[in-house]
Amino acid sequence: MKKFRKLTAMILVMITVFMMASQAQTRQAEAAGAGLKGTWVSFYDIQSFLKGKPQAAFDQSFQSICAAVAANGGNAVFVHVRSHNDAIYPSNIYPWSSQMLNGTNPGFDPLADMVQIAHASGLQFHAWINPYGFRNGAYAGNAALATNANIVAGVTEIVAKYPVDGIHFDDYFPPIGAANINAMIAQVHQVCASKGKVFGISPQGNVENNIKMGADVVTWLSVPGYVDYIAPQIYWTDHYGAAGNVAMSSQRLSQWRGLNKIGIPMYVGMALYRCGNPVASDPGWSLANNNLALQAQKAASLGYSGYILYNATSEVLPNAGQQAELANLKAAW
Repeated sequence: MKKFRKLTAMILVMITVFMMASQAQTRQAEAAGAGLKGTWVSFYDIQSFLKGKPQAAFDQSFQSICAAVAANGGNAVFVHVRSHNDAIYPSNIYPWSSQMLNGTNPGFDPLADMVQIAHASGLQFHAWINPYGFRNGAYAGNAALATNANIVAGVTEIVAKYPVDGIHFDDYFPPIGAANINAMIAQVHQVCASKGKVFGISPQGNVENNIKMGADVVTWLSVPGYVDYIAPQIYWTDHYGAAGNVAMSSQRLSQWRGLNKIGIPMYVGMALYRCGNPVASDPGWSLANNNLALQAQKAASLGYSGYILYNATSEVLPNAGQQAELANLKAAW
């Protein structure tokens, strides 16, 4: 009888895990079908709009961010919750964020508030993590926290406590080897699937640079069990180079699409912050005000399911060029 009960319990657990994984796939398919239109809310944005504010002011400012995203046709926010081996929520693993909360307990749970506000605004909320707190060639904060075990435990903590729609990693990985990084990513994917959450990564747009740094994008896009979507940062126009005659954006979009051997949903990361600003190496940003619309259309023609814009500041306080690009993008997608 005891053996039967144990077997029954094991079967129920397996069914539950399967159902949750199916829910994650269904949620991702729904997002892909509708066309994901996201915005990255980085720790820089949080420093500008949210840092150091009491709860009421914090909530009001985040509502303004969500309102700007929604007004531009967006349906998702990807919000930095761990950027420097610390957290913007009460964690049993990481200290309070130095970059986003002055390293002290704000007296409320910013992540809980932001998830509720985003959902009330009709937006998906994806918890954005720099997994190792690594950037500019060095670990931030307490480097001892930058372990695979802590990263997986930290993700488990988030998906267990908060109704986020997914976990999102950025493009910063330390030189610890692709096999080591892949092992961590596979575990994170498993944790997210068990809770019905999607998991994706936004690598830098240069494929070769990713491979050199141990970000094994080839495996992620050819072997199941690593990511539910990929969002390469294609931060170029089709008028790249000193003469403005290199179709860099289209070339990168095609290159990434060619790597995708198993049909994982793809979103294009686009550089809203560059719109209307002179870039000597990429004059296309100053030559036209429909760069993002053209990039999105090209991405769609290649089978991409949506886009993510960097960054929130450029939507809340856009310059004239950014306003024009946003209007053209909204009309095009």
